[in-house]
Amino acid sequence: MALLVLVMSGCASDSLEKMIPADATGVVSIDVPVILKSAGLLKGDDIVLPESLQQVIDENDTSPLCVLLSDLPQLGIDADSKAYAFFTVKTFGRVLLAGLDDPDKTRKTLQMRVGGDFENVEGLNCMYVGDNLYAIDGKVLLVGTVNKVMDATRAAKAAKGILSKTATSILDNKSVKEVLHNRDAAINMWIQGKGLRTILNKSEVYRELSQKMPLIEIFTESDIDDVTCSIDMGEENVDMVTRIHAADNSEYAQLLSSTLSKPSNDVLKAIPNSMDYIFSICVKGDSFVKLKQIQQLLGMFGKLPYIGRIDLASILATVDGPFTIGLARDPHLEGEWNMVLATHSTDPDGVVKQISAFANSMGQAPELYEGEYIYQYDNKMIRIGVIDSILYLKMLDYEQTEGYAYEMKPVREFFGDALLGLFAQTHNDSINGYFDFGLKDIFNGEGHFYTSDDKANASLELLRSLCSIKAGSSFGNEEEDDEGFSSFVSGAIDKLQPMQ
Repeated sequence: MALLVLVMSGCASDSLEKMIPADATGVVSIDVPVILKSAGLLKGDDIVLPESLQQVIDENDTSPLCVLLSDLPQLGIDADSKAYAFFTVKTFGRVLLAGLDDPDKTRKTLQMRVGGDFENVEGLNCMYVGDNLYAIDGKVLLVGTVNKVMDATRAAKAAKGILSKTATSILDNKSVKEVLHNRDAAINMWIQGKGLRTILNKSEVYRELSQKMPLIEIFTESDIDDVTCSIDMGEENVDMVTRIHAADNSEYAQLLSSTLSKPSNDVLKAIPNSMDYIFSICVKGDSFVKLKQIQQLLGMFGKLPYIGRIDLASILATVDGPFTIGLARDPHLEGEWNMVLATHSTDPDGVVKQISAFANSMGQAPELYEGEYIYQYDNKMIRIGVIDSILYLKMLDYEQTEGYAYEMKPVREFFGDALLGLFAQTHNDSINGYFDFGLKDIFNGEGHFYTSDDKANASLELLRSLCSIKAGSSFGNEEEDDEGFSSFVSGAIDKLQPMQ
């Protein structure tokens, strides 16, 4: 979604590449003409939003992407050239370079949207609002987000340095140049491993996530050299190819080689086909629990009141294969989710008995119905059971009547080859959009976007799907204190009760 926001923010000629400094930690090139044409957003030389896209935008007018798309026809961008974005650790954390067709139009639209005024600072026509500097130099737009608070003069000087093209260019790096000049893709990205960490560490969401889920640091804090990604957007399909570059003897390679297990799609027999998101990672449980990141999680879990008494380490050690989570927004309660967990276990019956024994010790004896242990949690039923050696836990606020993800052939085939995989689906009118991305080995990943209608424009439907995603709230209560995670989990004990 971030890449597409950049796409719709502007475009530039290939000469703008020379403005990207050699010490940039990441670069994204966007072939705007290809994307606009593929999605059917061009009518002659004008950018026109199709009615089907405008309808979705009108229904989600608080979405930043929808706001941007609404402004697109009035932004005065040059629809015949590329756009570039890059990341640095200097004055600006990220910079967008865009070519303009009508600078006056761009200036008026930005002033209206941002709520500021362009003025001359250090000989540069610019507007400094919040953390962003907007500068127009001839027919070039620069939008830079500063790394720290500073005055407008300093930010303008840094922008002038970029626009002057006096610094050594990233094009001197042959490997990066090769990535940017991949003519078969509409979007190309190169980012250093340390650059990825720098970008993520500035994100409050990432910092909170890494504290709650240290496992993510296997990818973000490892010794990966760099990551490249290319996205091909056409009318019939949207395909993504990702490469993770790291030495064979790197910590990243050794960690994943020792902890990842073989893919399997059997777990999809327990995941309802209505889940908005399905995430799966194939692990060797006995090695998995020895990772320092998992040990951190176990330590946090053990400190929780009551529920910390469960021997979670022994449960995780029985995992052998995919550990899969399905999530769907609760249609009845704002901010709530329906969830299903499923995994291959070497001792599924033993795990069920351990959970049942714990619940009984807390005075929460379950109801046993057709082989499932059933509890009630708030507005949901919790069902724990085993099918074909697959241990599952369903937390739904409805009686399941839909089928399973295993019955969806593309999804079944995708997870059958993915060591780590993500699947998402959206619903627009009568057309469903599907996205998958997975690693077939520890260095190579592939992603695809497709629809339920073979005649639909894939690139347009991708935009519609992104626009239809609601700005969601996080799990738990945003008003909780620093111990919110602990109180959220331990508070579950009070709501866990047998079915009457």
